[in-house]
Amino acid sequence: MTRHVDDKLHSGAPVVVIEAPGGCGKTTKAAKFALEAAGRLKSGKVLLLSHTHAACGEFQRKCAGHRGRVDVETCDSFCLKAIATYTRPLNLPAPVEAHLDRPSGGIRFADLSKKACELFKRAPTVARAVAAYYPLIVLDEHQDARISQHEAVFLLREIGGSRLRIFGDPMQAIHETSTEPCVNWDRLWAAADDKACLEEPYRWSDARELGEWIMACRSALKAGNPISLKGAPRMVSVSSHAGLAGPKRLRDVRAASSVVHRFLDDAPNSAAILAYRNEMVKTVAQVGSWRAPINEGARLDELDTLIQAMEAHAGNAERLARAFLDFLSVIGAGLTQSLCSGLRGRLGATINRQRAGSKQNAWLNCLQAIYACPDHRGVATAMRAIRDMPPPGYTIRLHDHVWALCSFSRTDDPRGFRSMLGRIRRQRKCPPQMVSTIHKAKGLDFDHVLLCPVDRHQYPDGDLGARLLYVGLSRARLSIRLAVTADAPTSHVAVD
Repeated sequence: MTRHVDDKLHSGAPVVVIEAPGGCGKTTKAAKFALEAAGRLKSGKVLLLSHTHAACGEFQRKCAGHRGRVDVETCDSFCLKAIATYTRPLNLPAPVEAHLDRPSGGIRFADLSKKACELFKRAPTVARAVAAYYPLIVLDEHQDARISQHEAVFLLREIGGSRLRIFGDPMQAIHETSTEPCVNWDRLWAAADDKACLEEPYRWSDARELGEWIMACRSALKAGNPISLKGAPRMVSVSSHAGLAGPKRLRDVRAASSVVHRFLDDAPNSAAILAYRNEMVKTVAQVGSWRAPINEGARLDELDTLIQAMEAHAGNAERLARAFLDFLSVIGAGLTQSLCSGLRGRLGATINRQRAGSKQNAWLNCLQAIYACPDHRGVATAMRAIRDMPPPGYTIRLHDHVWALCSFSRTDDPRGFRSMLGRIRRQRKCPPQMVSTIHKAKGLDFDHVLLCPVDRHQYPDGDLGARLLYVGLSRARLSIRLAVTADAPTSHVAVD
């Protein structure tokens, strides 16, 4: 089967589509093909596009030593580079990178690919030049491509003749958006010049029985049927709980704490606890006494919110300090609502320290840096002060947010610098244990996985819930545990 897939990839067919379930060697196959194809090119490079910095980091590691012939980019970063020189005819602010997602006068990340499509249509010579530079384009996780991202690369095919090699899995399409739909995989599959499936479960070479069960789960979920836990292999364990969780919070904290701590005790290395919603992930980390840190991913959403505030309120120390306190309350523990309210009451044109106690003064001392320099550099200085000497009772939980913010003192452009930090973070290694959303765990795998909780709130009825469950299950290499909520069962699991 592998030889069959290789022959199709290396053929002269314009568009080849490879359907590759999780764990069947998609990343390895795509990287290996990119390297082999690059060696055969008479001119130009291979372009390898994925959707996350984590995936790009993995491809860069697999292509190490040959990156002179293989360029690895996210879809958005590729589109950004394509349009960067043509800001005036595209009616875009310059430089584009410095205006990404600005509240006013900027461009949304989601619009980068739309502008790339506009450029290639209006200037076919540009499309032909890009295609000549990248005569072969490998598309990873293409089931997650937005319509405009899909159109941008197909314009390079149609106008410039680039050959496309597309890898994806419709059962891992979990990045639905309300603003722009994702590519229709069935239509793409039907229109391909050639196609094949990767079906060998390489991820489970040390746990074949588990791999066969997960592949069977995929087939059942894809057909709209629930997975059966009856007769599951010994590597799959299930615990059932009444009233374990609500939509966003764990209700039975004692039971959840026991489940989480037991899992972390039994799986000290390469272990992940997965849930769908961000609020649930934070709650799970809390009941686990923060033994396993939260996987923050590459976007650093809370930092993006703070960046918008820094841009909107530059020069206004009071507003910046308030936004910084909001940021700290989310990325750490110990800045209570009452303490935060008391600190806010002392912020004005200057900091009012009259009758402030030692607890408040510890925070006010850090905020003084923002009053001394009311811009992103002052905020970065305040963050370093809190990182190096946290106020009593405060503990940082989202360390990557802190690391990135502390770096802002080195730049005049926090938003552009933020984008660069995302690329740097590709190389960062995951901790041995983590709590993560299923979205942010996509592309990663772990020896042991706990899905907690498994209920209709995390895995809702319909196709999305089925795909979320499959992605969660397929992250595990050696064992899976499911903490099932009996009073809110998901339709995707048949316990009996």
